[in-house]
Amino acid sequence: MAKIGKLTKLKSAIKRWPSLTKLARTNSTIAATNESEDKILKGIDDDDQLHAVYVGKSRRRYLLSSDTIYHPLFQELIERSGGFDHDGEVVVSCEVVLFEHLLWMLESGGSQLGSMEELAEFYHTC
Repeated sequence: MAKIGKLTKLKSAIKRWPSLTKLARTNSTIAATNESEDKILKGIDDDDQLHAVYVGKSRRRYLLSSDTIYHPLFQELIERSGGFDHDGEVVVSCEVVLFEHLLWMLESGGSQLGSMEELAEFYHTC
């Protein structure tokens, strides 16, 4: 029962945060679309290794920096999602819009995230 209360608090906190439509992608996160790879990778430092991550039921592909991939919250989310599929690809079972919100949180205030376990549970169960 206490778990449900924590999730409710997290959901209400997220509703108070800036609109998801105003999220700006930075160099550490890129959603791969039908654009050319040159456009997708434009602005990324050559020495910053990018990792493909597949999100949600649609398996939307994101290219993420090592900083994002190795963040403790992101690692917890990967672990709760089962980690890798049979091809060795990183797969996160989370709604795409919530995943983008998580990326925004990691980019804008990673040290103020609160309980990593609660956040990972929230993003994994939604």
